[in-house]
Formats: sequence, structure tokens, C-alpha cells
Amino acid sequence: MIGALITAGATIVAAVIAAVAVGSHDGKPAAQPGPAAVTSAQPHAASPSPSPAASKPVQSLPALSPAPKASKSARVEANPDSGSSGTVINLTGSGFAAGERVRLIFNGSYGKEWQLRDVTASADGGFVAEIKVPAEGVGNQQRSVEAKGLDSKRTADTPFTITE
Repeated sequence: MIGALITAGATIVAAVIAAVAVGSHDGKPAAQPGPAAVTSAQPHAASPSPSPAASKPVQSLPALSPAPKASKSARVEANPDSGSSGTVINLTGSGFAAGERVRLIFNGSYGKEWQLRDVTASADGGFVAEIKVPAEGVGNQQRSVEAKGLDSKRTADTPFTITE
């Protein structure tokens, strides 16, 4: 008798959980309050079948997007980013075509520029080079150092401040 009551109680609890999980689409609560009816004192051999909602995944993951493509933009960085005329600047560049010549230019005021040297980009499109601040580029003003890919036509620049 006690076993039958435990089985009946477990069946009711399972039914209530399944009803709440499935829910109702008409705005009414899925489980109605009230006493539960026991139709048989015999324990059920079969367990309740899973509800349709229980067999569906709760959340599906989005499809994987393709790996990001390498940037087509060129970059150049100067170290240091300020100094007087004659200061040696270490330039690090990336994003150029493999093996292309890259022209390094110091840009002054009023459109004046000094083409300092050409370097060759590595197989991955990068370079490291040293340049000197031109003696004519004096004046405590913001300037820039530019790198121009002669084949790819990609350009990049970085600020440099003259401190005299």
C-alpha cells in the first residue's frame, strides 16, 4: 500500500513537471490547481513518455563563422615617437606585400618630404628598419614617418614630434 502511494505520488509529480515544462499556448497555466485523482492502486510498470519539448534542444549553437581574414591594411610604428634632428628611429611595419620594396619617408611641414630609404618586406609582409630624423626637419612640431609599398600601393604612417 505504501509503495503504491509513493508510485502514485511520483507519477503525479512527474505529470506536473511535464505539464509546466510543456506549457500552454492559449495563455492559461499548463498545470491546473486541484486534487489529483488516483485511478489505480497498482504500480505502473511503464514510465511516462518524455514530452515533445523535452526531446528538443534547449539552445542550439550558431554555426561557426569562418576564421577572420588577415588585414589588408598596412601599419608602421616608430620607436621613439619624438626626438631632435639626427635621432635614430626604429620602424616596425606590417601589412605589405611579401617581398615588395617599401619606401620610408619623413614628412615635414608644408608638404616637404624626405625619402630616406627603401627596405624589402619579408615573406609575411613585415619589415624592421632604422632611419634618422633629417637635420632640416627642426621646429618643435608634429611630423610623420610614412611607409609606402611600391607594388601594393599600401601606405601607413605614424606621428613623430620634433623636440628642439
